[in-house]
Amino acid sequence: MSSLSPLSLALSQVLQQSEMSECNTLDVHVEYSALSSRRQLLQLLHELLTQQQQQQQQQQQPLRLSNQRQLEYKPYKHAVLLLVDDIHALRRLYSGQNATSNLSHVLIYMLQLQPQSARALQPLRQLWQLLWQLSVLNVALLRPHPKKPQIIQLLSYFPFSSQHTKHNCPGDRLRSSVVNHFELPRGKWTSDVFFPAKLGNFYGCTLTCATWPDMPYLVRRPDGSFVGIEGALLQFMADNLNFSVGIYWLNQSEVRETFNDTGWIFEQIFRRADYALGGFHYKPRDGAAAHEMPYSQSTYYFMSHIMLVTNLPSAYSAYEKLAFPFHPHLWQGIGLVLALSYLFIWLYQRCYRRYSQHPYYQLLVLSMGGTLLSSELPHRSSSRLLFVTWLLWTFLLRSAYQSGMYQLLRQDTQRNPPQTISEVLAQRYTIHLVDGNADRWLQSLPELKTHQLRHLAASELQSFGGLAQSSGTSQRLAIVTPYEYFGYYRKVHAMSRRLHLVRERIFTQQLAFNVRRYSHLVGVLNHQIMLARSHGFLEHWTRQYVSAVDERDESVARISAIPYDTLDGLHDNPDDNDSDSDPATARLRVLSLTELAALFWLTLWAHLLAIIVFALELTIHKFINFCPIL
Repeated sequence: MSSLSPLSLALSQVLQQSEMSECNTLDVHVEYSALSSRRQLLQLLHELLTQQQQQQQQQQQPLRLSNQRQLEYKPYKHAVLLLVDDIHALRRLYSGQNATSNLSHVLIYMLQLQPQSARALQPLRQLWQLLWQLSVLNVALLRPHPKKPQIIQLLSYFPFSSQHTKHNCPGDRLRSSVVNHFELPRGKWTSDVFFPAKLGNFYGCTLTCATWPDMPYLVRRPDGSFVGIEGALLQFMADNLNFSVGIYWLNQSEVRETFNDTGWIFEQIFRRADYALGGFHYKPRDGAAAHEMPYSQSTYYFMSHIMLVTNLPSAYSAYEKLAFPFHPHLWQGIGLVLALSYLFIWLYQRCYRRYSQHPYYQLLVLSMGGTLLSSELPHRSSSRLLFVTWLLWTFLLRSAYQSGMYQLLRQDTQRNPPQTISEVLAQRYTIHLVDGNADRWLQSLPELKTHQLRHLAASELQSFGGLAQSSGTSQRLAIVTPYEYFGYYRKVHAMSRRLHLVRERIFTQQLAFNVRRYSHLVGVLNHQIMLARSHGFLEHWTRQYVSAVDERDESVARISAIPYDTLDGLHDNPDDNDSDSDPATARLRVLSLTELAALFWLTLWAHLLAIIVFALELTIHKFINFCPIL
């Protein structure tokens, strides 16, 4: 039997007993730099195929053989066996890839590692450094034991370990670690572990996150803790994976460039950071488009709904406000009852007897809460019953009217605000949006192109205060915004009662992490997001910082405002210009002439009418006195 037979047996057992056997296909690549190595590698391949045939189970794993060809990126888990003669051959195999997303289980045999010399250590370090840069972590390398010829070692590397320090990882000074032994006399491996886990513990190493402060996503407090939806998720991952969070704060120009679909800015960002977090929407790509993107994305961790928030313009005139408490049908009923009452009094005076006083005036005075003299009260029981019934009915009407008027004057209740996007457009609202998002949102709602559009001078969160202050005026304004901004604004601002949310969604975008293209962190982030979602943490964090869409203002649980410095250098203090949030200010608020204008105008018109009537009475009286003389 050839001297390579034990080696082929060891390789075959790794293929059959490790995670590589669970992959649907095994790709075998043979690459050599020297022609002298070709015969040995092909002989090893022949023996390996023979071993596979002898030990095959009920279902044989399909093999795909490649000779002197580059490896291709595969976006799924797969098994790869590499038979090479030196590090240069391995570089050529991976020359067409920048990274692999750690989706492959790779088993390597390299001829030049057989000699028992110190020179074999240098290719090993180069090998681990190459594989680390390619995000190939599930890798195993077979090598005969330098001192014990009866043992074959299975080597790998650990980019994160207790030997690293925070400032010296990951990927610095990668060392070989023995993960298993193959004993030639027994013909078996001593352990069932061939590809140990390497990304479950980062041993306190620092992973740098590129982001910017923005609520309700992420803000870092002076003590180093994080708040916000993304901040809580980041802290959750750091605790689970045992890594320290480094921050690379993006400036305003870098943040604006992240909205560019080409994503070129991330090539610069990932020179300083390991991953980026900042409300990046998920951009599904396939084919050539995916290959051109300079970054990869995790699965989504948050569903961001793009919606419209409008102000509440003054929809009622000064005179309409006086009639607001009752529905028009109720006003018609009240007028009908008064008319029938006057008709009844007129018929009663015509048929029976005439009252000495002014019954129509007295009925109106009673309806408005006035009183009568004791001599003017009815004497019969039936009349008294009718009189008490009328007092009770008018008292209830007056109480209901006063309550409705108080609600209108204090809260400026509006006529039905727009409930759909089409109603907003039909009522000719001036729509404001952030400049960086304009193109993408106009693609989802092309109807906006024909309407008045304005670019916000600040962020959506900073613009809600001005939008709320415009409520009650004749202006019709709206802001296109992710709902989480408005949901957070409702949590910290009482002024949100002056705003209206149009619940019809423009579109929904998925927010995800951005990492270096095909980085090994994709799988790590996906697993942590899945854990946070399955245990309900993501929903809990969302409810903590963002109110629900269908939640009533009265039931919104208020939270303390979180001040932070925005990208444009402003200090965002949510308590500024929020008079409704201060109870003392609310107690001192008084009604203005805007709410009471109709009362003053009616009083003025009544006095003018009284003067006109008085002048007519004087004229008629003089005319009557003058007539007998004629």
